[in-house]
Amino acid sequence: MKKRLDEFDLKLLEQIQQNNRFSADELAEKVCLSPSSVQRRLRRLRQAKIIEREVAIVSPEALGRSLTGIVEVTLDTDRPKAVEEFQRAIQVMPEVMQGYYVTGNADFILIVTAKSMEDYEEFGRSLSKTRYVKHLRTSVVMRRVKWGVALPVNAAHHSGRVDHEEKLIKKRR
Repeated sequence: MKKRLDEFDLKLLEQIQQNNRFSADELAEKVCLSPSSVQRRLRRLRQAKIIEREVAIVSPEALGRSLTGIVEVTLDTDRPKAVEEFQRAIQVMPEVMQGYYVTGNADFILIVTAKSMEDYEEFGRSLSKTRYVKHLRTSVVMRRVKWGVALPVNAAHHSGRVDHEEKLIKKRR
């Protein structure tokens, strides 16, 4: 998308990241546009792949998958072929919810889900047998403190911290 996102696009993105089931009428009221304008903008944002997907977020507990693991994976080589092959391998593993190729001590960070510790052990054994895997290091999540998928969409989010800090400084004076 060559056209820059304007204030209305950003407001729409902010709203639908919180709830993508708002009707065009509801969104129009929230962002001060007509419903038809909202629909045109959303269609353009989808076509431009700015809105990549619209999904339902399902409770892991509802599906009996209450264990979340953060897995650091180190490969035995950094050859592009090995990296690409590992990336393809994790794409088909349903337990892997997110996967990141990273810098640092590990080559990949995976966010995985399991029904139990025994279920995770089975997955871990399978993962460790994946070609090129040298080492796994897992941290099991005890409690989710913050979680989200919404991206900050405008400068107000960034400047809010500065504004808050300025208010605190003025109060102290």
